[in-house]
Amino acid sequence: MSESIVLRFPPSPAQWTLRAPVDPWEDGYVARVHVEIHDGGMRAEAEVTLAVPPDGGEWDLVEYVQGLADAWQGWNGPRSWRSLNDELRLDAVHDGRGHVTLGVTLRPRRDEGWHARIVLVVEAGEQLDRLAQDLRSHLAL
Repeated sequence: MSESIVLRFPPSPAQWTLRAPVDPWEDGYVARVHVEIHDGGMRAEAEVTLAVPPDGGEWDLVEYVQGLADAWQGWNGPRSWRSLNDELRLDAVHDGRGHVTLGVTLRPRRDEGWHARIVLVVEAGEQLDRLAQDLRSHLAL
């Protein structure tokens, strides 16, 4: 597992970076991942809580992205995912022509009153499938 994974889809300058997951209490129930998003001059970061999959199962974040890749021919409306404590939200919309607009929103704590969002345009199918594989490899504890 690498220290960080950087997700970027040129020509857009937007990028989403996830550091390696850490089990803060070493109990196998939750992991913390430091997440950064950048676009142009905007940069935001937060610690995100993810539920560790039981018995070596698939991370729900990976299942979400893999589900997008598997539906490469398209779907109606947005498909959403959020982290355990809602610090990270993803939303995806298929354009019907082979591309998915993937919104990445950070909301570190509700009482801080801010959120930041970037948008990545990803090719449906192969690029999304590769993204799911990269996330799967990166999140292995």
